[in-house]
Amino acid sequence: MTSSTPSVDGPMVILLVPLDERPVSSELPGLIAAIAGAQIRVPPPATLPSMRSAGDVDAIAGWLGENAAGAAGAVISLEGLGLGGLVPSRIGSEPLERVIDRWSVLRGLGDSTYASVLVPRAPDSDDAFEDPEYWAAWGRTLHRLSTELGSDSSADPDASSVPQEVRADWLSRRLRQHVLGLAALGLVSDGAIARLVVGVDDAVPCSLSALAQRDLANWSARLGVNDRVVVGPGADETGAVLTARLIADSACAAPRVVICCAEEGGLDRVAPYETGPVITTARNQLRAAGAVPVDDLVDEGPEGDAVLVVHAPQSAGDWAVAPPTTIDASAAHRTAELVRRELDAGRAVAVADVAQPNGADPALVRALLANETFHRLDGFAAWNTAGNTLGTVAATLIVTLVARSNGSYRSEAAARHRRLRLIEDAAYMSSARARFRSERGLRPDRHDQIRDPKAASARVAELLNEALVELGVPEFATVQPEHVTFPWSRSFEIRLDAAAGER
Repeated sequence: MTSSTPSVDGPMVILLVPLDERPVSSELPGLIAAIAGAQIRVPPPATLPSMRSAGDVDAIAGWLGENAAGAAGAVISLEGLGLGGLVPSRIGSEPLERVIDRWSVLRGLGDSTYASVLVPRAPDSDDAFEDPEYWAAWGRTLHRLSTELGSDSSADPDASSVPQEVRADWLSRRLRQHVLGLAALGLVSDGAIARLVVGVDDAVPCSLSALAQRDLANWSARLGVNDRVVVGPGADETGAVLTARLIADSACAAPRVVICCAEEGGLDRVAPYETGPVITTARNQLRAAGAVPVDDLVDEGPEGDAVLVVHAPQSAGDWAVAPPTTIDASAAHRTAELVRRELDAGRAVAVADVAQPNGADPALVRALLANETFHRLDGFAAWNTAGNTLGTVAATLIVTLVARSNGSYRSEAAARHRRLRLIEDAAYMSSARARFRSERGLRPDRHDQIRDPKAASARVAELLNEALVELGVPEFATVQPEHVTFPWSRSFEIRLDAAAGER
């Protein structure tokens, strides 16, 4: 690959092999890279996965080889390259050696190859939409079995209710993925991969995922590659995080970012779907994106170039499956006031809202809009898990800081990304989605299927505009039906056209 420093000949070009075809995997890195004037190139759509159908891994490998010479670097999902995507990595039957052989293309890409690999999840639901078919009958039981096997108890777990063939298949898949994680560390050790993020997908403490996380982190330390590897919660956001790291490394930049929270002890709370406290995930995501994390403010001011404000986990609830019945408006006010103080002090500020998973705290969004700080932020996110949110905010903030320092900052790209996060994370995830599902009589704890996408897009556009008015941003209430699509033909997530909410 060419030098990753931008040149007068054109913008930095980064190759991306996404985790899958969803916008969070295939488009979010480009939205963030655009803030620094960089461009993301993705393999042709026909080569990418389609939900449960694997992508054309041979074509993707060929595309990488053909385009490497003109790129500054590559950001590669090892599941996308070796197994054809996220869901195919969970349900496919490719033997271990074939997957590792597909990774051999990495050795010809140069020294700017940034990659991710995942520790697989064990979701607490009887829903096979993204998992092997047996998850519909045994999902919750396997989730409990994961926590039993991952606990410190020496007692044998009671797995008598799980058929042996189901247990064997599930554990064999986890073993394959763990060996692939170890193999990825080996590729870092021998220089084929410059930087690696090991994402832990939707996990809980004292589970097989938590054990795998610790083992991979220990091997990273044994190999002496901790300066090039980050192991921690996250999955879908890894492409965006590694894109930010590539841009930061290209500028030889390592911004210092202060992590702070308005709630006493808030950073020590463990968010749903995470294996440890929020502060640990925040540090890991900042490190992965290219920053040096600083844990708190000091009396004479922050020892950093920017501030990451974390809106801490709160009461039980999940905007996707069990929306919270109450919102702590006082906590939202305290966070918004902290943001205002830091901005008024002249500091760059980004906000990671992890109050509840799968959506934004409406009270916080309204407070940030009311005190006129939202549009001054250099990063905001509140989607899916705390790891997803913190990684997205870290990537956005780091790219912004680097772009400002080297003169490549694009304010219109930053405003566009902030607007899309507001529409999706707050207007859709915390409002329109629940109303849409209720109108259709859907169970929120089961994935649905959109059978009339045209009608669904029209109704969701209406609901989004209503939600934007309720939030206090009527100027963004211009979402049209053609701006909204459903990438996996379900209501859990949407794809927003970049023009959505334009004035």
